[in-house]
Amino acid sequence: MIGINQAQAVGDAYFPQATTVALDVGNLTILGGSDADTVTTSNTQVTVTISTGQTFTLESSDRKLLLNDGTYSYDCLSDKSSITITTTTTKTVIITPSATACGSSGASGGGGGGGGGTVTSTSTPTPTLSPVTTPVPTSTPISTGLTPISRGFTNLAVLKLKEGDVISASGSSDPDVYIVNVWGYKRLFLNPAIFGFYGHLGGFSKVKTTVVSTRDTLVTSGLFRNCETNDKKVYGVETTGEDVGTLHWVNTTGEQAVKDDHDFFKKVFCINTKEFSWYPKGAAYTSVNQIPDYSRKTTSSTPTPAVVIKQYKVVGTDQLNVRASAGTSGAILGKLPAGQIVGSLSQQGSWHKIKYQTKDGWVHGDYLKAL
Repeated sequence: MIGINQAQAVGDAYFPQATTVALDVGNLTILGGSDADTVTTSNTQVTVTISTGQTFTLESSDRKLLLNDGTYSYDCLSDKSSITITTTTTKTVIITPSATACGSSGASGGGGGGGGGTVTSTSTPTPTLSPVTTPVPTSTPISTGLTPISRGFTNLAVLKLKEGDVISASGSSDPDVYIVNVWGYKRLFLNPAIFGFYGHLGGFSKVKTTVVSTRDTLVTSGLFRNCETNDKKVYGVETTGEDVGTLHWVNTTGEQAVKDDHDFFKKVFCINTKEFSWYPKGAAYTSVNQIPDYSRKTTSSTPTPAVVIKQYKVVGTDQLNVRASAGTSGAILGKLPAGQIVGSLSQQGSWHKIKYQTKDGWVHGDYLKAL
């Protein structure tokens, strides 16, 4: 859930996941797949600037009247109200949800706030099994060769899941924890420390168990964006070992990314600054096709005891040298900024072995503070 003036989007204003916005009249949802030039919120309004070819949908589970200053009607169904905005030109529409719900005493059929917004309703609404934005099969090839649809995915409701559910497959030799989005993609919490960065998820006791087939119907994505800072850059993760990985900026245009992978933005998951800082950063990818499949790497097919990677923060220096060997004579591979979070893979005297980009590196313990 996000608050006032914090509607987050990938690209200009593309929402790969359903996004909740908090207004004085209650919470509303920007439907996953909505696309606009800009979207801003205040205590009372949602302002959308939209151009030709874009579609933006806002829903209210409380069935609020979605009044607007355009000529757009809104639907009032038994479980929600919704408004969908499209245009053949560039225009700005201000949506002002009313505190009044559809069908309440005093509710009117006209659209307030400057016109538009006629309510359409039906006494016996026909339930829909999937939102209108559910992706449809396409012949355009994508980089991974796998999509949720190719695995039989239709929508989360069929899998008895909802957007944002945290899942793990029961009875599986792979106990990994994932979070799912409305498009049928899931992201892996690569390291238990990362899962701990999201206290609002309630910890491991709140993980929903599911069957292996359900988990495997959802395709794993390793595309991330730091929504806490509203950074527009999308990063791909390269798993470099058990529980470790490196982020690489996907340095390509949004248009080219979609040409290379039509589901690109549907795979992007929001992460916070703690997780973003946890990963070392590698060289930028210049094409979507360089992004590796997102999967956990293991060193052996034989089960091994779990290794606890202790986390440290860089302190006491603006730039901490990362060396190729444990000693000041080791070649400098790069530098870590103050505040960077690193995982100590092993220790040799005062030196800690870390994963730096795709290589093993060593940093001195005098400049590390245990977390």
